[in-house]
Amino acid sequence: MIVEVRVVGQSGELVDREHGHLVGGTTLRALLTSLVREEVSGYESRRQAQQLLRVLTPADLASGHTTGRFLSGDRRTPPAPDPDTAVAGALQAFTDGLVLAVLDGQQVDELDAPLVVTPSSRLRLVRLVALAGG
Repeated sequence: MIVEVRVVGQSGELVDREHGHLVGGTTLRALLTSLVREEVSGYESRRQAQQLLRVLTPADLASGHTTGRFLSGDRRTPPAPDPDTAVAGALQAFTDGLVLAVLDGQQVDELDAPLVVTPSSRLRLVRLVALAGG
């Protein structure tokens, strides 16, 4: 299954991530729980790697010239949230209508409705942003 993530109202590329282990009968609640736990774990791994001071390679320097940003580590980023808290926040965001979920072109409106996920399934998660003054 491929998961697409986009924030409405913000420019930037669409992020596609493959999640082959999420195939089969499931619910949106189970999918979101699994995805959020993976993201929290990945964030913590990236955060720890960014705290290490490292020597810039020629490829890093070339990339820095292209992007205008040179990263050599030793960055202070906040720790990852508690996984249970992050899952609860994601589920609440869906319940509050702040996240739109579309599986294989069909909007998913209920967290506990049965879903069938195939290897070619595509789950699109869209974080909705309120209009100013709305």
